Amino acid sequence: MRRPRSGSNVPRRQPERGNSLVLAMIVLSALGMLSMLTLMSVRSGMQTSAGDRFRATAMYAAESGAAAAMEYLRTRISPSNGWTTYLNTSPTDLPGNDAQVGDAANPFSADLNAWYHVEILNNRNDGGYATNTDLDKRVVIRSTGYGPDNATAVIEWEIKSNTVSVAKPCGVYAQKGQGEDNSGQSDCLGTVDTGSTATF
Repeated sequence: MRRPRSGSNVPRRQPERGNSLVLAMIVLSALGMLSMLTLMSVRSGMQTSAGDRFRATAMYAAESGAAAAMEYLRTRISPSNGWTTYLNTSPTDLPGNDAQVGDAANPFSADLNAWYHVEILNNRNDGGYATNTDLDKRVVIRSTGYGPDNATAVIEWEIKSNTVSVAKPCGVYAQKGQGEDNSGQSDCLGTVDTGSTATF
């Protein structure tokens, strides 16, 4: 076996004291923390996005219920008593009212997972508010929409009738030069507010 000559430039190894290992542990810990923070941020963003979507679904259901109630009440007003019959009620014959998900009467597709509950209330400025009587032919439609994950939205629409009869426009009619829905001459309309154009 050959021995190195004395005075040769062979570098001696420095004894390791664990500095590299400690530094590597610090870097790995920092990367792990960064990964966890990124994961939490992404998860929070996804939950927020889903929550917004569920609330939008509930609002859509509430607006649908209010629109159904408005159409329902439009042809059910009494010239003398207004909507007194329907005050403080949740009409069971209102299309889609209280029809839970899976019910055949529910107007929404099953994957939307939505439904609504509608109440008809008297407005507080009505002189018959205390006696539950509609004197001014003005009521409040309160519609509560329900969406996925218990999302809820409540809207209130105050509607007023200017009509004096319960007649409604013909189901189908068309006239030349009429561009808007529910516009036309008064040949087959029940109640006309201004000139020969019906307003709803």
